[in-house]
Amino acid sequence: MFAGVLCMDGTAAPADVVGRADLLGALCPYQQPSATGICQEDRFLLLQAKMCDEPSSSEAGPGCAVPYRCPTTGWVVAWWGRLDNAADLVRELGLPAARHSEEELVLAAFRRWGLSCAARLVGDFVGAIYEPGRRRVWLVRDRLGVKPLYYRLTAQSLVFATTGAVFARLRPPADGVNREWMARYLTDIPTDATATGWADVVRLAPGHWLEVVGGTDRLERYHRWRDDPPWTTRRDPSRVEEYRAALEEAIRCRMPISGNIGTESSGGLDSSTITSYLAHFLGESRDQLCAIGSAMAELEAEYITETSRHAGISHNYLLTTRRHLSDASIARCIAAVGHPEANGVLQLDFYEECQRRGIRTLFSGFGGDETVTNSGRLLPRELRDHRAYRALWSQLPGGYRIRCRSMAGAVAKGARWGAGHPELQAAMDARWPWQLVRADVAHDLGLPALHAREAAYDAPYRRINDFILHNRFPYLAPRLEGCTLVAATYGVEHRWPLLDARLIQQYLSTPSIEKASREFRRYLHRCAVDAVVAPKVAWKPTKDMGAMPEFEPLGDGGDDNPVVREARRQRAHLHPAVEEIIDARRLDDQIAAASRGPLEGALQFQFHQNVDHLRWLNHWLWGGAPPP
Repeated sequence: MFAGVLCMDGTAAPADVVGRADLLGALCPYQQPSATGICQEDRFLLLQAKMCDEPSSSEAGPGCAVPYRCPTTGWVVAWWGRLDNAADLVRELGLPAARHSEEELVLAAFRRWGLSCAARLVGDFVGAIYEPGRRRVWLVRDRLGVKPLYYRLTAQSLVFATTGAVFARLRPPADGVNREWMARYLTDIPTDATATGWADVVRLAPGHWLEVVGGTDRLERYHRWRDDPPWTTRRDPSRVEEYRAALEEAIRCRMPISGNIGTESSGGLDSSTITSYLAHFLGESRDQLCAIGSAMAELEAEYITETSRHAGISHNYLLTTRRHLSDASIARCIAAVGHPEANGVLQLDFYEECQRRGIRTLFSGFGGDETVTNSGRLLPRELRDHRAYRALWSQLPGGYRIRCRSMAGAVAKGARWGAGHPELQAAMDARWPWQLVRADVAHDLGLPALHAREAAYDAPYRRINDFILHNRFPYLAPRLEGCTLVAATYGVEHRWPLLDARLIQQYLSTPSIEKASREFRRYLHRCAVDAVVAPKVAWKPTKDMGAMPEFEPLGDGGDDNPVVREARRQRAHLHPAVEEIIDARRLDDQIAAASRGPLEGALQFQFHQNVDHLRWLNHWLWGGAPPP
């Protein structure tokens, strides 16, 4: 992890913007780093910290001083992440076969190819390169946004960091609250890829780089996904082989060469794929693999156990209760990320289990649903739009008469044919009136239209790739960076093989006919993992795992209920920035209704959400001091 300051107008030094101790405290709020280093000049400061349990990135080369300074050019690089194509870079750069650190490879690539080198770097990473002679800083972030990078750019200075926690420690602190970001947070609408909780701090978007030199800046997107699948209605077995090869490489390249490995196991197809392949690759060394399961739904324990039994995993740890959302849990996540990001708190039990058992690397199947194990539900629409009626007939579910009616509807309705998710839309629409953002604020920010788009889910899309590229990708980076930062406070590196950029491109370039069948969605992936994943899991017809625990019941009402008590606590200490944008009367009405007795479905769900969101925002805005 790293942070830096470049002062550009000559009237200030980095020490006037932020102190070294403040930078280190923001980067490492819960653990002492095993190594730290500083590069400092009159107008530039770069501080890097490595955690004691942080695995070396790809472990393809020796460690080096941090930050690393090239002995030939004097250029400096800070790097956090992993290069998955290190061997390819060594060959393309014509370097000796001796092992090289990733910092050396990145600097060599930057010298050879300049700014275009970003497109040649494959892995999960963020990096910063400083060229002293020109006072040039170059920042780069990976294609998916696994590693975070924040920055504040003004006429006076550039401040950048791998955590937003740095910006609360600046002099002066980050400027004001981002009103739109906060309103979207309260209404569960995904934020822009670059937005943060502060008005003057942004994220470097995934697949982008930023160059700042001589008082000018240049922001560029270096990676765009290719949407280039050939059109066909015939399946080709070689497509499964190609996908399987990309999947296996995505998992292998993320495996550390030593130490215990943890894997999240939910019994679902995605997590079971990662768990089963790790055991398969480890072979007789699979004793170093620990499967950590979270069994909340009634059938999850059964499928988690089946995955481990089939894979021969002997170390299994099953979590069966929800973590209470304590003030300490919220505080840890905010200290790690810098602003509210609830995804990290959902994984705290996993990170604590890893820490107890000396696990430095935790694998996850997250991201499959959003990308390479997409259901393929839109395949019939694609077939209809191409007028591939014979193939469409083979994909339609049901008996002969039902299929005839569906086919007739497809022909008669044309491009209007195909339904969305009416139950999901109805549930989201039912909750919307109970969200807390004032109607005028919501209207000014266009939130009703954004909500309608989210509730429509895949209904507006005609192609599988369109849905993935334009709807699913926005959900990825916030969760990835939140989990990455919170995991780091436990000395754990979180890895997501199903979000390998090469694997995703392989899937996007695969014909849609491979991705679903009449009987099974996620068909391409199922076929690819059939020989390794337990058949009971690989060919489970649906994702349904049975009933989930209900929210904490409101019982007969009254102030003794913990949810009502928490709501009153937050209401009594609303931060002015929150109070400015919410409908306080609506909140009062909800608290009063909950005090009188049980709430009905949509209101009960939204009331719990509202209370949680207020807790996070108040905790953050009051500077980490929760209401008394």
